[in-house]
Amino acid sequence: RLWQFHFGEGLCRSPSDFGYGGSDPSHPELLDWLASELTRDDGSIKRLHRLIVTSAAYQRAARPGSDAAARARWNALQAGDPDNRLWGRMIPRRLEGEAIRDAMLSAAGVLSERTGGPGARPPLPKELVATLLKNQWVVSPDEEDHRRRSIHLMVRRNLRYPLFEVFDRPDTNATCPRRSRSTVAPQALALLNSELSLSLAETLANRVTREASTTEKWIDRAFQLTLGRLPTDEERAWSNDFLREEAGATTDHQRGVLTRFCLALFNANEFLYVD
Repeated sequence: RLWQFHFGEGLCRSPSDFGYGGSDPSHPELLDWLASELTRDDGSIKRLHRLIVTSAAYQRAARPGSDAAARARWNALQAGDPDNRLWGRMIPRRLEGEAIRDAMLSAAGVLSERTGGPGARPPLPKELVATLLKNQWVVSPDEEDHRRRSIHLMVRRNLRYPLFEVFDRPDTNATCPRRSRSTVAPQALALLNSELSLSLAETLANRVTREASTTEKWIDRAFQLTLGRLPTDEERAWSNDFLREEAGATTDHQRGVLTRFCLALFNANEFLYVD
């Protein structure tokens, strides 16, 4: 399951069936070795995660290089192993809804580090609240709880948090050995129009203006906080054009434009995918 979490597929493609009805592991020796390492490290899941993400397999490229020779090698690799059973390349993996929420909170600088205690209950969209019974979802009175990591949020079997549900969080009434990965329009709508996304984009814009003083530095800081890198020259030119064309005379209007810019970064594939 740990390998499956990082790669999208496990060493055994039937994670809930290791018997005669399941599939054989693609690399049984590797599976045995990882099990022995887990035992040797006193069952430390953290160390096993570190071992996997620092492996050569995890660091494979998800797309071919720009030169003809690299593209030829890539095409040969795809033709020889179309299902990637030999882990010769990385398949881009979209973040779960929980990780997307945490990433937006972290970029905006408001992610709470509080742990433990009862499950937190952040506010829900008004249209969803209107369909609930009285006291079915009592919002946590402490606002810091609304910004805790998603793992600390309350889970109700008959009520899934909207952002998590649209990004394929499984039904908690049944077991789920592997999450489905869909790409549907409501996901884009949730990231573009939800109250959570808009609020955190505005918070990120405020953070950027506090930590940087010029438009150029705003762009650099926004890229650093969301994508973990500086923009390329082409991206910086596009960003400058957008901010310049949309900007108005007032500070409030400029901040609104920067908010839309931050919202666009939240919707970038590079923000949403691991590759």
